Amino acid sequence: MEKNPWVMAVGGLIVGLVIGYFVGTSGKTAVPQETVTNKTATGQVKTQTTGIMFVNHIQADLPEQDVFIEETEGSDQVVRVDVEDGNDPGNLGKSVFASAEFVEHDPFKLGENPLGPFAKGEPLGFMLGDWLAATGSGTYTVTEDGAEIDLSLQKLVPNGVYTVWCSRITFPPNVAVVDRPCGKADGSENTFTADESGIGTYNVMLSSPLEESTKETVSVIALAYHSDGKTSGADPGEFGKVTHVQVFYILPAPSK
Repeated sequence: MEKNPWVMAVGGLIVGLVIGYFVGTSGKTAVPQETVTNKTATGQVKTQTTGIMFVNHIQADLPEQDVFIEETEGSDQVVRVDVEDGNDPGNLGKSVFASAEFVEHDPFKLGENPLGPFAKGEPLGFMLGDWLAATGSGTYTVTEDGAEIDLSLQKLVPNGVYTVWCSRITFPPNVAVVDRPCGKADGSENTFTADESGIGTYNVMLSSPLEESTKETVSVIALAYHSDGKTSGADPGEFGKVTHVQVFYILPAPSK
């Protein structure tokens, strides 16, 4: 099995900035979070709902990971789009490509070749601006019997096949990652197909809630597009080549 894309030897400072972006502990403007707790007449907690808002890598101040642009027009090599390039209007009209082979994620640019070039794969049939335009929101509700994820997504790849992943990430110095399909462990409940307008919905009941996020370990909900139209059950597939994480969300740590 290929290396997990979330396993990164990131330093404590970078980890703090990234977690801070999502849970509001840094100077950055945090992704809006709202947790609503409903109680019974006796005061016991019955449900707890957290609002979800997805972001892409560029919005999180990270290089785009799984779609690529040509190094030079007509080249047989492609590169990742860094934050500055992703915010450059001149790049939004460029066609994006898959990689020819699996490319390990390196969002914090710690490896020797974080942005490429890489061997060019198949054209994906849309522009960078189309890819980065994807949006999504929803709710994560913890109930007495388990939990529910309910998502509404827009501007996805029209008729695109998607999977939804519930990952658990522990940051350094004790790096550990577990990627699980949301829903049943065999991946039979984590798939959906966007409609011809790029609109998608996803709902799943979990037998138990996701583990709570902390400063050291977080739960992540990630949305992956499959450019070959196929899913691989409990395995996400080859990132860059056929599997492309488009947006994601980090569950915030509970307020104390």
